[in-house]
This record gives sequence, structure tokens and C-alpha cells, in this order.
Amino acid sequence: MAVEKDTAGPFYGMLCFLGRSFTAKSGLVPGGMMRPMRLTDGIYKVDGMRVANVYLVVIEDGLLLVDSGMPGNAKRILAFTQNLGHQPRDLRFIVLTHCDIDHVGGVAKLKELTGAQVAIHELDAPVLSGDQKPQKGGLAMVVLYRLLWFRPVVPDLLLTDGDTIGGFHVMHAPGHTAGSLVLYRDDGVVFSGDALLSNKDGQVRPPDPRLALDRAEALASAERIKALPTRLLLTGHGAPVHS
Repeated sequence: MAVEKDTAGPFYGMLCFLGRSFTAKSGLVPGGMMRPMRLTDGIYKVDGMRVANVYLVVIEDGLLLVDSGMPGNAKRILAFTQNLGHQPRDLRFIVLTHCDIDHVGGVAKLKELTGAQVAIHELDAPVLSGDQKPQKGGLAMVVLYRLLWFRPVVPDLLLTDGDTIGGFHVMHAPGHTAGSLVLYRDDGVVFSGDALLSNKDGQVRPPDPRLALDRAEALASAERIKALPTRLLLTGHGAPVHS
């Protein structure tokens, strides 16, 4: 997750996780959902997500979700899809940009409720399935995953650089995690996860090196993403960036 330069450092994110996710843990869907935020034709930002962004994409045979947010978000995400006139069974794919808990926390419940196929890069899959400890944060992060009731999921699809899914190309963008990935489409829509960020005003921000598994790789991946022909950049944290 992104941390502004004047905050307290990498463990600041953990405190945000704890404080915000316990609020969402009840799983209740608040009444009076906001009008769906349409970003471009067939692409929406799910409102009310804490910590990380979640996006819903209308594809040829249903829906594709980009990331799943924190644990406890599944019912809110499904209420959002229904607000758009879709049913849970319409969700075909849940594509996870990387294995951090603020992006994969809701995936187990979503898969259970929808039957959607879960896709993640092959290098982050062992964390998602519970076969490997979180790649960053040491023992503190292991404890955090347990405190937040993270439920492992065996992915249905292991993605690699050059694959396609739901009309998007997959680009491996390591650094933030070993298997961070980017989704990009021929019309210039790019989902960057945490490999490239934005601020609240929709301006591009580099990935925070303090939160990277490999700082040099993270910066190199950010440059590769910025080189893509982009008209709409949708980041894991921050506002949409229009070119």
C-alpha cells in the first residue's frame, strides 16, 4: 500500500489495516450506496473500499474484478455489482494484481459466493494459497494476516508475462512483490496495482521503495508502465489518472 512521504514508515500501513478492516469485518452492506463511479465505458471503481482500490470491468461474457480489497469487503462488492444490474454469477474472473492483504483479503468469500475464477501471477500464488509466508514484513506481517482472518485460496489461473485475460494483456511488473502484475488493454486502459501509484488529485506517483520487496525492480517496473500507451491509469491506491 502507498504511504505518503511524511508518514511514519512501513509499519504505518499495518496500523491502517488493523483500524480500518475491523470496521469492515461485520460484512454488513451499508444502505444507500452511492451512484456507481463510471470511469470509462464498462469500467467502474467500487465505492466504499478501505485502504486499496477495487475495480469492476464489464467483459464480453460477464464481469471481471481487479483486486478484492480487505477481508470483509465481499458483500459490499457484490451489492455494487447488483446496483449495476448484474448478479453474483456474472462475475467470471477475479484478477489479483499482487498478494498483499489489502488486495487479496476479500477473494476467498467472493469466490465462495460467485464461483469466479481467481487469477494471480505464478510468483505470488504461493502466498495466496497459504503455502508461503507473506513476502514482506517478517513475523509482524504473518501475525497481521492472522489477525485479519485472511483465508487462503488456491488460484484457478496462474498468470505470466504476455498472457491475456478478459481482453487485457498481462505484464509482469516485479518489485513491490515478486509477482506484481499490470493489466493493460489496446484502448489505453491500464490497471497498475501497486507497481505505479497516484495521489488523490490523479497525478502519478512512484511506488514507495520502503514497501518494495526489491527497490530497484520496483522502480524499473514503474518506468515500464509509464512507457505504455495510456489514456486511463487505474492504480491500487489513489485517484484515476487521465492522459
